[in-house]
Amino acid sequence: MLPGAGREKSMKYMCEYTIRTAGLSFDQNIAGGEALLTAFSKWKPEEEKGLTIHAFVSDLAGRGGFILVETNDPKAITAFAAKYNYWNDVKVTPVLDVGEVVPISAGALDWARKASKG
Repeated sequence: MLPGAGREKSMKYMCEYTIRTAGLSFDQNIAGGEALLTAFSKWKPEEEKGLTIHAFVSDLAGRGGFILVETNDPKAITAFAAKYNYWNDVKVTPVLDVGEVVPISAGALDWARKASKG
């Protein structure tokens, strides 16, 4: 068995969402916006089982934003995002804290220096 196998490590993901408006008429955009606000008013963060939401922010135009979540079950993110797929385009990117990346990058730099010498 590989070291660490069997243990589920919690991962962070940055979810970027954009409210879908392109190609819709004015009336469709108004109706979609009203439906999204109604649906969102019924959302309860505590009901997102297996998902910790660290930040949920909007861009200044109110047309999209970012949600930083943490989970050890990617299906929890799928369940969360799927609720809003009718209105939003969503991109989910796994991320690491900078403090975790720095030693990895330093090791990669050390390797590259050694590997590039004849």
